[in-house]
Amino acid sequence: MDKKYLQLFTELAHAVETLSEQVMEYDRQKNDEKGEQTAQSMRDDYAKLYDKLRGDNVVLTRSEYAKLLVAAYIVVNNIEDRIKGERKAIEGYKIDIIPKLSRINDETTNDADASTLAEEIFKIQQD
Repeated sequence: MDKKYLQLFTELAHAVETLSEQVMEYDRQKNDEKGEQTAQSMRDDYAKLYDKLRGDNVVLTRSEYAKLLVAAYIVVNNIEDRIKGERKAIEGYKIDIIPKLSRINDETTNDADASTLAEEIFKIQQD
């Protein structure tokens, strides 16, 4: 197997091992014993695969390739979720923060006016 693929697969296994550990902790906090056990089993499986991938003369089984396929899906979904979060943050800046800060910069000429306008713009909305 090419070293680049071996390195990629090693990182995939490690990423899912880490994500499974995070799910275990989440389930533990939510008192979800079954979920925690499932996540722990998954973590242990990927920890074994990670260790194997870091060894010499790696030969994977069909089952291990299937685990890597699942890992790739998990990692892709995780990256997509993070991208969605980043896009949401960008939109928040573009729609809310930047226009408001621009108003302060464009509509005021001194600190007192800037402070007054900032108070008006950034006040907490009461329902």
